[in-house]
Amino acid sequence: MLAELYGPDNLVLENIAMQRITPAFFNTYDMAEIWASVPTPIPEYRIIVDLDAASFAKLSAAQVASALKRFLAGEILGYLHAKGERTAVPIRLQVPRDLRIEPTLLAQAFVTNPQGKQIPLSELTQIILTEQPHPIWHQDNERVIYVGGELAASAPVYAVLSMEQQLEGLDLGESGTLHTTNLGINPTRPDSLEGYRLHWAGELRLTLDAFRDMGMALGLALVAIYLLLVAYYQSFRTPILVMVSIPLGLIGVFPGHWLLGHTFSAASMIGVIALAGIVVRNSLLIVDFAREHEKQGWSREKSVREAGALRLRPILLTTLAIILGTAIMVPDPVFGGLAISLIFGAVSSAVLTVFVVPLLYRYWFGSMFSVE
Repeated sequence: MLAELYGPDNLVLENIAMQRITPAFFNTYDMAEIWASVPTPIPEYRIIVDLDAASFAKLSAAQVASALKRFLAGEILGYLHAKGERTAVPIRLQVPRDLRIEPTLLAQAFVTNPQGKQIPLSELTQIILTEQPHPIWHQDNERVIYVGGELAASAPVYAVLSMEQQLEGLDLGESGTLHTTNLGINPTRPDSLEGYRLHWAGELRLTLDAFRDMGMALGLALVAIYLLLVAYYQSFRTPILVMVSIPLGLIGVFPGHWLLGHTFSAASMIGVIALAGIVVRNSLLIVDFAREHEKQGWSREKSVREAGALRLRPILLTTLAIILGTAIMVPDPVFGGLAISLIFGAVSSAVLTVFVVPLLYRYWFGSMFSVE
């Protein structure tokens, strides 16, 4: 899970992330790990040279700064050009870590003025304790703060839908209202001029994009199948009966995922697209058989009964071939969903097609198959 917070004020964004969004993540079921792009406050000492005190001690600001650097960070005195070395080795003067002077203990460090008098650095400087500046993250030219989380076992969609109810319309006091975005089929672009926005991203956005593209591919596949059947039957209505086997196959897809405890994924959607082209053959066998025997003078009722009985064996053999060919992929974490869609979809289509298609042919679409 990934939440992107956009808004005009970076400090307000950090407060929203740490005080509102992060607790909502913690209170979400199955959340195992949570992080935010708001850095931990780090104290920082700023040492300012007192120009008046330095001038009174007959020292320049550069001399005081050099002494500070020598005590706190060390100083490079020169370079050693060793024989056989391609680069010079720096000679660095540095106080050992265990003896290093801290900014608050500058009274123990001294600098010698031109008159030979040792003056404590604490008398020549001013120490200000502050926090290290926080980085300002940007994405798409907008200020952004990231809050993310990892789920132990469940899918992100359930956690996001739960948090959506908590965070949509959240009152931010003087900063206005927090609105959530980017849960539609098409991604949206954040705009901080509209106020503070929580933009859902991460795995859920990738899933939505994948299912959108796969849904379009499924739609194009169905249109292509329909047009091919129209060209084959020379009819615009007969292909509708033949394609009934496709929704009959979809009936088994989701129970199959639930039965095996597998999440419906993009690979599962690919399996559905492939399934649509496979299970149409079940209806084709029945419809073609019935139409052929009607042309030979058989009654419609007898043609339908014979079609359902005699075509049961090739339909079951085709289904068995699909099961045996794809069963090896079921344990695979990536392609397991594809195999489950093909196996359970093919089984449900085979079982239901031999009953539903003959009935529809006989009672519902019977008038359109008159023999000339």
